[in-house]
Amino acid sequence: MAMGEVLSQAEIDALLQAISSGEVQMEDLKEQAEEGKVKRYDFRRPNKFSKEQLRTLYMIHENFGRMVANFLSAYLRANIQVKIISVEQMTYEDFALSLPTPTLMNIFPLDPLKGSGVLQANMNFVFPIIDLLFGGRGEMLPITRDFTR
Repeated sequence: MAMGEVLSQAEIDALLQAISSGEVQMEDLKEQAEEGKVKRYDFRRPNKFSKEQLRTLYMIHENFGRMVANFLSAYLRANIQVKIISVEQMTYEDFALSLPTPTLMNIFPLDPLKGSGVLQANMNFVFPIIDLLFGGRGEMLPITRDFTR
C-alpha cells in the first residue's frame, strides 16, 4: 500500500477481523509502523473522508433532502423546501458544542443496515411543523423560548 492511500471500509473491516481472529499480530503492525508502512491516525482531529467522498455525501444528503421535502409537502399540505447548507467532518465534541439550546436529538436504527443514525432538529424546524399540523400557516414564533416540560 502506498503512503497516503485511503483504505475502504471493507479493507478496514477485514483488517480488524484479522486482528481479532489472530491472523495478524499487533507486533507485526508495530514493526510495519516503524518501517513507515503504517500511518498514525489522530482520533482527536479526524480527517477520515477525502474531498471526493465529501462531495458524494453532499449528493446523498441532497437527494435525501428532496425526498424529505416531498414527504413533508404532502403530509403537511404546504410547500416545503430542504436545502443542504454544508457537509463537513468534525469531532463529536465540536458537533455537540455547535448545537443550539434547546434542541431535539434522536438516535434511530438504520435497519437493514448496521449502525445507528442521529436526527437533530432545533425549534426553527420543529415549531413551524407543529403550527402546520394544528392548522396554522407554519410561521415561526417571534419569541424564542425553551420547550415546555
